Amino acid sequence: MDIMDTARFNIKKHREQKGLRQQDMADKLNMNIRSYQNLESGATKLDLERLAQIADVLETPTEDLLRQDGVYIHQEIRETSNGFVYHYGIEEEMLNRLLAAKDAENQLLRDEIKYLKDKIDQFMAMVGKKE
Repeated sequence: MDIMDTARFNIKKHREQKGLRQQDMADKLNMNIRSYQNLESGATKLDLERLAQIADVLETPTEDLLRQDGVYIHQEIRETSNGFVYHYGIEEEMLNRLLAAKDAENQLLRDEIKYLKDKIDQFMAMVGKKE
């Protein structure tokens, strides 16, 4: 799921939690219902300006609309001589969970390699005895 798919999912979730209908959102955003439905469904591209307007209507930070469950997104904007540089990242907790999962996966691979090596050694010992 890309970040705008996540945003559309979260918009719908927040809208429903607030008890708002799509028509209510369309009215608050000064657009017709079909245009709003197209934004929420993904038929029309959701840009950052519109996302900010929707966040205001839903009284939630824009970041909450971009956040996947369990993933916390932050954005750094730095001014350089070439203009602005945007950096998206994930919070330390999520990074640590990803690293722990990779460590566990690596341990499983090490165990599998050891098992296969032992089997090869056993086979080689059997072959050596027959010669």
